[in-house]
Amino acid sequence: MRIPYVVSRAVVAAVLAVALYFGGLPWWSAVLAGGLALAYFLWAPGSGWYVVREKGGATPLRRDERSQTVTDKSARNAFVVTVLAVAALTMVYGRVLEDSVPVSALVGVLGLAALTYALSDLFLRRTA
Repeated sequence: MRIPYVVSRAVVAAVLAVALYFGGLPWWSAVLAGGLALAYFLWAPGSGWYVVREKGGATPLRRDERSQTVTDKSARNAFVVTVLAVAALTMVYGRVLEDSVPVSALVGVLGLAALTYALSDLFLRRTA
C-alpha cells in the first residue's frame, strides 16, 4: 500500500469519528466507528474486491468488470428479497391480521436484505 492512500484514509476515518462525536455519539462509539472504518480501508486493497492501481495515488482502488458484475447481482438479489418480504408483510398485515405493519418487521426486512446481499456477494465471489 502506498503512503498517500493510507494517509488519506486515516484522515477520512478521523473526520468520520469527529462527525459522529459531534453528532451525539459517545466518544468511545465515535472512536470505535473511526477505527473500524480505518481497518476496512486497510483491508480493502488486499481483499480481492478491488483492483489496485499503483499510480492511483490517494485513490488506487478500482472495480473491474467481474467485481462490478458480482456487486450488481448481489444488489439485485437483495432487492428481490426486499420486495418479496414487503409483499408478504403487506398480505399478512393487510388481509389476515388487518393491522398496521410494525416498524420492527420493516427493520427485519432491511436486516434480511443486508444479509442476502452479504451472503450473495460472498457466494458469487467464491464461485465465479
